[in-house]
Amino acid sequence: MEEGSLRCDANISVRPAGSKEMGTKTELKNMNSFRFIERGIRAEIKRQEEILGSDGRVIQETLHFDPGTGRITTLRSKEQAHDYRYFPEPDLVPVTVSEEMLETARAAMPELPVARAERFQGAMGLTPESARLLAFRAELGDYFELALGAGADPAPPAQALANWITVDLIARLGDGEDPAGSRVTPAAMATLCAAASSKRVSVGAARQVLDRLVAEGGDPLAIIQAEGLEAIGGGDELAGVVAAAIAANEAAAEKIRAGNAKAIGPIVGYVMRETNGRADGGEVTRLVHEQLGV
Repeated sequence: MEEGSLRCDANISVRPAGSKEMGTKTELKNMNSFRFIERGIRAEIKRQEEILGSDGRVIQETLHFDPGTGRITTLRSKEQAHDYRYFPEPDLVPVTVSEEMLETARAAMPELPVARAERFQGAMGLTPESARLLAFRAELGDYFELALGAGADPAPPAQALANWITVDLIARLGDGEDPAGSRVTPAAMATLCAAASSKRVSVGAARQVLDRLVAEGGDPLAIIQAEGLEAIGGGDELAGVVAAAIAANEAAAEKIRAGNAKAIGPIVGYVMRETNGRADGGEVTRLVHEQLGV
């Protein structure tokens, strides 16, 4: 407003305390700062109080407030509807709004974003951030609900599915692209999320599968099997890779023995490279601690 790019009007009316009748309204036009609005309103209230205090009559009119002098002057008088060039529309008939009409209108209204966010958060247990993002980007919310109801077995956790859609999937699509128009069907997204959540496939490998789905579409389980991406959980195979990783990173192993848990990074990274991201991160950490005796 202070830059002159926005103008503001204010309507003011005053009535004696206890009076049930509304006072006559006046209008202050074209004020361009919040400070001038406040000063103009105060000045007009004072003017109307002085008129009423001397048994005068406030006239409905359009006024100008001069911030330099603090004076209020008349621009034009508008006392009746015809002063505004209003005229009746002969083709419009009176309409009585019935309760049935209101109920029909309410039933036809879509779920509003705020209500949808509350449902996502309350009924599905999403975080406030995820619930709001899905609710206020309708295309993401629609895709999320289709994926959640796609019948994946096992069913993916709602929050995990929300994360895969709002973080991983939209990062791989064009800016503002509707995921429903992509090659990743809601059912495929749900299946992939369920596979990652159940540790059938590691998160890193699941992201590789998602890359393929975005580029080509298809069945995520078929891609996992064809590419040999099934997660390596426990067993001698993973234990052997962990042992090799410890041997290749002796300095990091000594730091872990000394109590520096963060030093495990190079060892985990070695295992993930050797297994092409198929190893389960939690199981790798457990085996490292087991083999180091910590």
